[in-house]
Amino acid sequence: MVTASVTYLGGSKIFSRTARLLELLIRVQTKPRFTAAELAEEFGVSRRTMLRDLGALSAMGVPLRSTPGPGGGYSLPRGGRRLSPSLTVDEALALIASYEALLRYPVHPFSTQSLSAVTKLRAALPNDVVAQLDRLRRHVFVGGPVRDYEAPLLGELLSAALEGAHLKVTYDSIESGVTERVIFPYGLYASQGYWYCVCFDSRREMNVPMRADRFLSVERAEGFEPPPELSIQGWMGTARGVGERIRVRAKVTERGRKSFELASLFGTIAPDEGNGGTLEAEIPHSEMDYYASRLLSVGTDIFVDYPPELVEAIQNKAREVIRLYETEPV
Repeated sequence: MVTASVTYLGGSKIFSRTARLLELLIRVQTKPRFTAAELAEEFGVSRRTMLRDLGALSAMGVPLRSTPGPGGGYSLPRGGRRLSPSLTVDEALALIASYEALLRYPVHPFSTQSLSAVTKLRAALPNDVVAQLDRLRRHVFVGGPVRDYEAPLLGELLSAALEGAHLKVTYDSIESGVTERVIFPYGLYASQGYWYCVCFDSRREMNVPMRADRFLSVERAEGFEPPPELSIQGWMGTARGVGERIRVRAKVTERGRKSFELASLFGTIAPDEGNGGTLEAEIPHSEMDYYASRLLSVGTDIFVDYPPELVEAIQNKAREVIRLYETEPV
């Protein structure tokens, strides 16, 4: 059984369960009776996970009634179709802010009906909580880059991950151009305004992230053995991908230590006794060109002194920029 999930990266928060609980809170209002197995299939999770989610709703104050035995399941008490979950203002704000952060993505793998989820949640909250929530939201905003792009195959990628299926895809890579390959999707994650598909790429024989909007075509592929099981959370918590890794050492200025660009690549950079900091990390050798481009954008706020391959890659990028702006002498 392959574990697959959808993750939203906003700091260290995992969005998937927050979104699911919010949708589940709304969904149970529309069903007179339901079982954990039915909801598990609908949400694409295991029955055990759904039982935990239903337990979480009960702890929030949702009046779920359980009927054991054949023909049993869950229901809301008569007259209890309109829920008033016992969320604190902070909890309600966290739910809505997390949900709205996801909706800032121009595409997402959820139904368009989810756009009204925040409105429905507000309708289920007590009036005094809604009033406090509106007051707080005048001072809180979850931002991030808003990209203008399309990813029409996002749903197919997620379905293949949930069903443990291989895909034959056409992919437009920055480095290699348009190529055909066979992948085994593990799931999706969202970062910096883009959706990525984490998958085993048979062409490179490694686990890699691939931009969802760069897939040009996908179709199911048969006759391939599935790779070892991998969850999105497990992949995000370890090195991205497998293969040779190289150690990076660099000095950064105080401004560089605080820059979003370096923080998004390496996390927190510890300060030195002076005003700057020292960066020590490992990166995949296969992504050298990608890191060179990102580090060049930081300008003089970082100086890489190791490895020489990365230094040379950054120098080559800088020369390309200089040549682009050179003018012929008059």
